[in-house]
Amino acid sequence: MENKFWRSILLIGIAMHFLVAMLMPLGLDAYVHAVYVTDEMDDGEGHLEWGPTRPDSPDSSVPQEVPADDKWKAWHIIFEMWFTVFSISASTLHVLGLLGGLGCLSVIYLLTKDLFGDDQALRLTAIASIYHPLVRATGRVYQENVILMLVTISTYCFIRAIRHKSKFNFWLLPPFVCAAIILSFKGMPIWYLAFAGFVLFVSQKIKMNFIQIIIIALIVQMLVLERNGIGLTNPDLIPAILFSFTAYFFFVIGGVLYFTKQDGIGNDESRKISRGSLMVGACLIGWLSALLVTESVSLDRDFIDTYKAFVQTPRYFSLLLVPLWFGRMLRDGTSGISLILNRNLIILSVAVMLILNSYILATTGPRGTDVVGKHLGEEIEDGEDLLFIANSAFSIHRMYSIKFSMDPNSDGDNLGFWRMKDSGWQDELLQCDTLVNVEYIVVFPHIDPIIPDGWVEIEFKDSGLVSDAYHLYEWGEEIERCSQGN
Repeated sequence: MENKFWRSILLIGIAMHFLVAMLMPLGLDAYVHAVYVTDEMDDGEGHLEWGPTRPDSPDSSVPQEVPADDKWKAWHIIFEMWFTVFSISASTLHVLGLLGGLGCLSVIYLLTKDLFGDDQALRLTAIASIYHPLVRATGRVYQENVILMLVTISTYCFIRAIRHKSKFNFWLLPPFVCAAIILSFKGMPIWYLAFAGFVLFVSQKIKMNFIQIIIIALIVQMLVLERNGIGLTNPDLIPAILFSFTAYFFFVIGGVLYFTKQDGIGNDESRKISRGSLMVGACLIGWLSALLVTESVSLDRDFIDTYKAFVQTPRYFSLLLVPLWFGRMLRDGTSGISLILNRNLIILSVAVMLILNSYILATTGPRGTDVVGKHLGEEIEDGEDLLFIANSAFSIHRMYSIKFSMDPNSDGDNLGFWRMKDSGWQDELLQCDTLVNVEYIVVFPHIDPIIPDGWVEIEFKDSGLVSDAYHLYEWGEEIERCSQGN
């Protein structure tokens, strides 16, 4: 009877993955990576041609080539192979996202089944199928599903390595390879493997209680901030670490981990996996808090605005879902995932996850910039540029979503400029210098800038699919905008 409940949850979860792949827009990171890849496919070198996603100026951008420098290489290889086999479009990326989501669930089921049997495999896979960060990753084509797949393989191999008593333990090789791939996905240097190995070693020497987790998180936060050149007297350090701890507990609770009673007796295997997982969690807490402070400083925004902009960043905690559950399942005499332990709370937590995913499905839709980009792709000519007016923390990311939708093959001759509402861009247009070739202005919602004379608002194709607050203007005079004497 219990397995019937979990089968129903799994089917609902799989259906949600299909729905988000069809209904959700691509994530901003997916657009940026797609632009890198298509540019490399076009001319052999992967660049962002409209400038860095974090411009030097807080209110404007200057188009310039930003090389990938082999960052995110593994992720870009996947994109390039997919585009080569199929086609370059947002639709094919959504299929890739769905494949990543279903592949992750398949790996979780197969490896859990091998370790703990059919029942536990079904139940853990059912939980993963409705776990909000993974559902969202499928729709946005984020990396979390593929990363959790690699983490699951690594955790499985670590368990096998603990059980394999020999001088040469070949089970340790796959985790090393998986970790290297994950670092490549995140654009991090390979030497971080040494740090990862060190902290996992340390985790086996301490109990990893709550106090130790706090201390480790603070140490990681300080190390990252020091590397980023940010002083430890920054007033946002404490709010950032509190937010990160809150996010950690929310996402772990979201995996139903704290909605069940832990039974059974701990053993060597369960302690090693649990402590290693908690160490990774502590490092993620410190890293996330440092990221928020760094972004707040670089964007010149207060912490609350930065938090709102990066509210989805705690999705990185999703990689802990399987390792933490495996740590519990390895205990002697444990019931694992079972309604017997705490039926009402498990059902409540599952219901909350389903409601959250249903809300996301009900409110999702095109961002607007992708729809505007598709329209511009049919109208804009080579040599014509666009100006994007927005006050968003991710304005350049959004501009690249316009670029990919407008020019998916990265073979067009157009530039994009970003300006904040009060940056004085109206005067720049009149000066006909940097913005001399701008023929289109895209205005992000809810900023209501003053549009200079001569510009005409136009209806763009499929405008009914996006918010009325998006506006698209083109130069409406017969005379060229920057012709001599104009």
